[in-house]
Amino acid sequence: MRQITAVVLSLFVACSPLFGQSFSKLRVIAAPGVTKSDAKDWKNTLGISASNLVLGCPKCEPIQSASTPLSEIAALRYGQNAYHHWVSGIVTGAFSLGIGLIVGLMPHHQHYFSIDLKSGKVIGIQADKSDYRGIAGMLQNSVGLPIEVSPKDAHYLNGFNVKITQAESK
Repeated sequence: MRQITAVVLSLFVACSPLFGQSFSKLRVIAAPGVTKSDAKDWKNTLGISASNLVLGCPKCEPIQSASTPLSEIAALRYGQNAYHHWVSGIVTGAFSLGIGLIVGLMPHHQHYFSIDLKSGKVIGIQADKSDYRGIAGMLQNSVGLPIEVSPKDAHYLNGFNVKITQAESK
């Protein structure tokens, strides 16, 4: 019985990259064919099936999903934005005798990906804080391109094949 379990487990591990990967907690910012997306909708999906990148956006208009061949992807970019919850920190701090002020002082990060297509169009998504590393891995493994990132954001993608880009001076 142990041998059968070991064989089944090893086959599952060996074949797992062949099955489609998908993430279902992200926000669509821009995509080809999307003119309007709900800013508060986090129930969108991004996945890889066969040789296509599939973006599902149930509340986007006019499309519900978009499929892009992986061979059409020209570049992958990552960036993040940090912000503070000042109002909630001050209110919580007032009611908790200053202890809740920590909430306002801690930075909260938003993680963004830009998938540039060879046609010049862009797919822009905001990833959830628990999924951004998984999305980066899925995109990098399926497309085979390094992820372009600024020097200040490079530490968020430690262990990935990144290409550090310098900001353009104006």
